[in-house]
Amino acid sequence: MQVSLPNSGVKVVSDRGSGRVFIALLDDLAYLPLAESVAKQISEKGRALVVLSAPVGDETWESLSESLSRTIEEIGIRQVSLVGFGAGATLAQNLTLARPKLVRILAVVDATSRPHLTRWERFVDWLEEKLPFGLPLRLGGNGFNIKSYVHRLRAPLLVVGTSRASQFVLDELECLAALAPTAWRVMLCESEREREAAALTSTLLSFYDTPAKCPQKNLGAVA
Repeated sequence: MQVSLPNSGVKVVSDRGSGRVFIALLDDLAYLPLAESVAKQISEKGRALVVLSAPVGDETWESLSESLSRTIEEIGIRQVSLVGFGAGATLAQNLTLARPKLVRILAVVDATSRPHLTRWERFVDWLEEKLPFGLPLRLGGNGFNIKSYVHRLRAPLLVVGTSRASQFVLDELECLAALAPTAWRVMLCESEREREAAALTSTLLSFYDTPAKCPQKNLGAVA
């Protein structure tokens, strides 16, 4: 399946329902069926949009984040709950940091600290963590790394792993949940799409109903 994108690199693929707003963000079509299934189920109780972006990377995340913010403004959304799938989580996280009053809750699904990490980048990240005082091996760079900013998140954070996630991704999710001031961590064990979507939808709506100003952590749950 191919979806043509505008010059902005961001496109609203679907828009259903009315009421409280959820936006599913992704840059990988592999997550589109799950995102659409979740959006369809959420639309029975609120408004759900699926937004596809161009590939998120070190050279594109800033411009794509700006395009996403403009798109939300043009639609006229005043408050939104963001669900970032894979590298789409980078855009969701950055928007949450940039516009804290806009974002009600933030959920990330199979997310890593930086988008589309190569094996070399994973190795460099691991090595930097072992060096004294975190001495950097990279000089400059425009990359986004949520580990550097996660303590500034003001929206409650839901961290979700699926059966698609590698052990590296699961380790990244665990680290993110541990670093965030307010976070739930959930593992979805369902592999059949509709049941997986139902489990994720139920988790999102339950998390939404958790008081936003009530900091809390869970120890990880299975859905």
